[in-house]
Amino acid sequence: MRQLRLSVLVLSLVGALGVFTGQSVPAQEATPAGEVPPLLIESLGSAPSPDAPGMLLVLLRATLAPGAGLPAHVHPGQLVIFVESGTAGYAIVDDAGQSGRGRIGTPTATEVITPGSEVLLGPGEWIIEEPGIVHTARNGGDEPLVLLISGLVAADEPFVQLVETGTASPTS
Repeated sequence: MRQLRLSVLVLSLVGALGVFTGQSVPAQEATPAGEVPPLLIESLGSAPSPDAPGMLLVLLRATLAPGAGLPAHVHPGQLVIFVESGTAGYAIVDDAGQSGRGRIGTPTATEVITPGSEVLLGPGEWIIEEPGIVHTARNGGDEPLVLLISGLVAADEPFVQLVETGTASPTS
């Protein structure tokens, strides 16, 4: 059963790659050396949580090419998202909820991110994102954006769920 949940998570991530890039990625095709795909999600580790039945503890690395963005979506659990390099544009696009923002050296989020405008995050900054927060993200710079993502997520739900919105994503 645990193997099935892990397989569902991996398949969800691969499916998200196709959804976010707007194209399928055949197994035989490789990205040419030195070229960054629009979105690359790597699983660095995951395990069922013995303290939270039905939940997976995950650690991912996401790399977004310059100009790449993710449409409005939600995740099935709480995440900590750390900017390793590059510039992340992050916006909450519904009126419900908020996220917290912190920096290396701060043990808790020290700023509140509210709906309605985009914030830019640089290397060493991180956010806490509660489950169900409808948001967008994009690479806001000229170099690849690398994010480390850790979270406790529902094992039986896709990691990324796209959401229809009636408005364009906010920008700063």
